[in-house]
Amino acid sequence: MSDLRDRIEKDEGSLQKLMASIPGFSGYRERQLRRKADQMIREHLVGLLDDTRRVMKRTISKWADQGKLEQLDALDRLLGKLTKVRDNLRFADYGYTGWFDAAKIKEDELDSLYDYDLGLREQIMRIDEVVGGLAGAEESQLAEHVANVTEEVARLAHAIDHRGEITAELVP
Repeated sequence: MSDLRDRIEKDEGSLQKLMASIPGFSGYRERQLRRKADQMIREHLVGLLDDTRRVMKRTISKWADQGKLEQLDALDRLLGKLTKVRDNLRFADYGYTGWFDAAKIKEDELDSLYDYDLGLREQIMRIDEVVGGLAGAEESQLAEHVANVTEEVARLAHAIDHRGEITAELVP
C-alpha cells in the first residue's frame, strides 16, 4: 500500500506548508498526517465491508423470496456479526493517536502496520467473494456456505482485535 502520508502532503496547500516552517510544528504535522492516513485506510476498509453487507442483505431478501428459509436465521445472525466487525473497525481508537503522539515510530514499523492493514483488506475481499457465492448457492449447500462466511468473519474479527495489540507494541 502506498504511503498515504506522502499523498496527503502533496495535496496540502500553501498555508499548511507555511505552518510547517514554524518551529515545533513539524512534529504536530507528522502526527496529523499519521492520523489522516489511518483514517483514510479505515474509511476504505469500512466502505468495503458496507458493500459486502449490502450484498448479504440482498441475499437474505432473495432467499426469503425463494423460500430458502432454513438458513435465514443463521444468515441474519451472520449479518449482525459482520456489522459488529465493521463497527469495531470503524470506532476503534485510531492506531496513531494517543499512543503515538509522544512517540516516534520508525518508517519500517509504519510500513508493517500498513502491510497488516493491506492484509485486512484482502480478508474483507475474501469475505465479499464468499458472500457473493451465497446468492447462487443450491439449497443443499446453504449451510456449508453460511459456515464458510462465518469462519471468514471470525478471522477478520480476530485480525481487527489483533491490530490494536500490534499498535500497542509499536510504542517504545
